[in-house]
Amino acid sequence: MKILQKYITISLVTTTLIALFGLVALFAFFSIIDQMAETGKGSYTVSEALLYVLLTTPRLAYELFPIAAVIGSMATLGLLAHYSELVVIRTSGVSRVDLAIIMTRAALLLVALSIIVGELIAPISEEAAQQRRSIAMTDQISMRTMNGYWARDGGSFINIRKILPGNHVEDVYIYEFDQNNQLRTSIYARDASYDKQRWLLNDIEQTSISNEKVSIHQFKQAEWPSSLAPEIINFVLVQPQYLSFFGLLKYLDYLRENAQETAPYEQALWKKIIKPFSICAMVLLSILLVRCESRFAVVGQRIFFGTMIGVVFHICDQISGHLGMVYEVPAFISVTAPTVLLLGTVASLLRR
Repeated sequence: MKILQKYITISLVTTTLIALFGLVALFAFFSIIDQMAETGKGSYTVSEALLYVLLTTPRLAYELFPIAAVIGSMATLGLLAHYSELVVIRTSGVSRVDLAIIMTRAALLLVALSIIVGELIAPISEEAAQQRRSIAMTDQISMRTMNGYWARDGGSFINIRKILPGNHVEDVYIYEFDQNNQLRTSIYARDASYDKQRWLLNDIEQTSISNEKVSIHQFKQAEWPSSLAPEIINFVLVQPQYLSFFGLLKYLDYLRENAQETAPYEQALWKKIIKPFSICAMVLLSILLVRCESRFAVVGQRIFFGTMIGVVFHICDQISGHLGMVYEVPAFISVTAPTVLLLGTVASLLRR
């Protein structure tokens, strides 16, 4: 059994990684085509577009892991059946349940790889990709530093420490200069929100600087006549599904404390929780679909069939999540339902 476990694990991991490489290359190619249409905006060049696609490949790999898993498992069992190895395995006393245990243990290695990519690599590379692209495509947001984002609005320079969803920002610093490039006004606002085509600053401290004196004034709320559109700020906002698990937990706590909308981030969190189970479900499903006696079936057909299964499951998973948002179904139900149903069906059929 140890030899069999090692043999199937190596085969499953190898075929899955090959399938993942092919899927990522295909989707990256389409992404390059999309990004080529965006080149020429601001300083967004072809090299920036290629770098953006390269930095987003870890996120693509993480999203495509379940589809690659079902393709890899279908190919692995298909090859075993083609060379009559699956018949030998079954006739030697290995039941479908035993085979499911072996495949699950092999799938755990795929789960570990997906967690490494999704939690350690993808969030960092995705944030870098989105920030480089947004800064290159707009001339208002000029850079990102350890102290937040810097933007220019006419003769003013703006520093935004934290960008939140829903056209909301926090810790805003505005520095206004005169025609001689002398600092005349410094404004700090605890937060700002965009409503009815205007920015509103809250809890403001304004420092006015003249040749004679420096005066400080405080206001509860004031309108901010800025041309900085929220669409430009949202360019640099990382989507919830691209954050790490602990990053999502931290962000959810922050949103709850400030009475902000949490549904998209809750769904993203539960998708990360259920992802390992989705990979295992895809692997186990292949046991039901590949028959021992079907040795003459073309492996390419199995790969195509596995791809279709993975795509259909991905679509159903997305539909379930969107329906949950529309009908306000709890995230742990709408996100986990497709995987739980699939696992339950596979477990029931394997016992027969």
